Amino acid sequence: MLGAMSHVTRSTRSTLREMVEQGAPAIDMSSLLDDLSPERRIDQVLAVRGALIRRMYSLVGTGEPLGLDDIVPSSAPAGSTITYEGRNSLPLFSRFQKRFTRTADGLVFGYNHQPTPGVGALTGPGYFAVTEADASHPGELLFDYTKTPPFEPSGWPAWRANESGGGRLVFMNLNDYVRRVARGVVVGIALKLGKDQDACFSLTRAY
Repeated sequence: MLGAMSHVTRSTRSTLREMVEQGAPAIDMSSLLDDLSPERRIDQVLAVRGALIRRMYSLVGTGEPLGLDDIVPSSAPAGSTITYEGRNSLPLFSRFQKRFTRTADGLVFGYNHQPTPGVGALTGPGYFAVTEADASHPGELLFDYTKTPPFEPSGWPAWRANESGGGRLVFMNLNDYVRRVARGVVVGIALKLGKDQDACFSLTRAY
């Protein structure tokens, strides 16, 4: 009987948003998303908005650890671009992309691509390095905006210091910590100098 009830409960959670609202286990969310096409996976993750993104971050804390290869596969050619569709918890300008690459010696870094005209020019590209997080965030990755990229891949914007211009308000001293949701899907929170910024985001690989 218990197994039947569990099956009924899961079958009613037809979308990721509903799963997050109902507090579904991390394994249920990953199972749902892993079975979808890339296009449907993006749609499902982008439908989780506002405070639900933070709730999703909390719910997947018991999931599998995240590694650098999950963001940019080691098989990807050095300098190639891997694009993720993003949704942040802000009421405005919530859609964006993060674009990543890997160097020949394994360093992973990226920048923020803004689809809204003028926003990127104001804030700058917001370059960051990707590393494994320390013991305070086990199983997570760190997007460290205090690091300078070794080069700018073909087609990427010119590097600009995150301490300059409008970037000071957005990227200066920023650390993002991200957790696995499913294959090609992560969710993260933003901290500045260790202080939670009450901002979170999801990323889904566009492939």
